[in-house]
Amino acid sequence: MPDDETRLRLPSQVAARLDVSASTLRRWSKEFAPFLSQTAGYPELSTEGGTSHRRYTDEDLETLIIIKGLLAEGYSYRQVAKRLEAMRVGETPQGDTYAVVTAEGEKLGLAPAMSVLADTIHTVADSQQMLLQSQQASRDLLGVIIQDNFNLKEENARLRERMLRLEREISEIKRKEEERRGVIEERLLQLELEQLESRRGCLGLLFGA
Repeated sequence: MPDDETRLRLPSQVAARLDVSASTLRRWSKEFAPFLSQTAGYPELSTEGGTSHRRYTDEDLETLIIIKGLLAEGYSYRQVAKRLEAMRVGETPQGDTYAVVTAEGEKLGLAPAMSVLADTIHTVADSQQMLLQSQQASRDLLGVIIQDNFNLKEENARLRERMLRLEREISEIKRKEEERRGVIEERLLQLELEQLESRRGCLGLLFGA
């Protein structure tokens, strides 16, 4: 088996590498078939009879990374095609192609490398935006907590004032009850004395007679 065939990638592998759905990969493969290999862009021409399946080379992956980056920047399919056409010639005057190696060990040309860098920058920007949103949410939550704490302090102050007022009212009620009890006890004592005097008067009249 030729060495190039061993490097062919399945659609599922390419879709996972690009982090896109299988339907998106199929759509891109059809839209940009002229810029892909025959097995990726025109699989029906790669076999005679039977069902053909797309297979992608490393160069196809590079091209698809560029496509993803340009679409993410807001380019239309037509604009992406024009950019791909303009980037068909990507060699230095000495004939050496610029290349970098990704974390997965894949060798990419200058344009794909720039696309990968753009994706990385977008990822960092998205992470920073999420961090800013998280910080804002934390500040909003802190503001709510501070406001709730302030409201609780006001409520506690009102409760203390109400308790003091109730204590004063209870003390006043107790004082009046004690005064009333004293008046009643004094009246009862007076009535007892009057009854006692009345009895003495009756006995004096009786014995005196």
